[in-house]
Amino acid sequence: MVSGSYTVEVPFNVSAARLWKGAIEEPHILYPKLMPDFFSKAERIGEGVGAINVFYFAPAANLPPGSVNKNKIEVLDEATFTFKNSSVEGGLLGVRVQSFTYESVFVPSGPDSCVAKIKFEYETIGDQDLSEEEIKPNREGSVGVLKAVEGYLLANPDVYA
Repeated sequence: MVSGSYTVEVPFNVSAARLWKGAIEEPHILYPKLMPDFFSKAERIGEGVGAINVFYFAPAANLPPGSVNKNKIEVLDEATFTFKNSSVEGGLLGVRVQSFTYESVFVPSGPDSCVAKIKFEYETIGDQDLSEEEIKPNREGSVGVLKAVEGYLLANPDVYA
């Protein structure tokens, strides 16, 4: 087993509170609406910490038919805009990793801007670390969905205002 992590920081031109509401509180509503070629549908089972976000991928996502990703919410702190989930099904889980977590913190940087500090942690199955080719889709996908939410919020300034 190899334990690893990687981080990324990304600036956004919307407040931490608005990005939080769209990307963290309502991804099951917004992601399929904003990226229908990637997400065919999504749902949240339960509420708050312990809830499961389920994302069903569309054929254009270039994943095997019926691909799904299920993530359990571990931390949901609106006061500090801190969110953490762990994969429970899908992606590299059970194939290349035995655990995978995602954490984001939206740090306000102005009245209408913030920086997302994103951290991924994983433990591999076996003794081989993840390659850049395996890491890249998770990193770029996570930033991509946040950028899609940002674009939607910029085009719709009254949403989550």
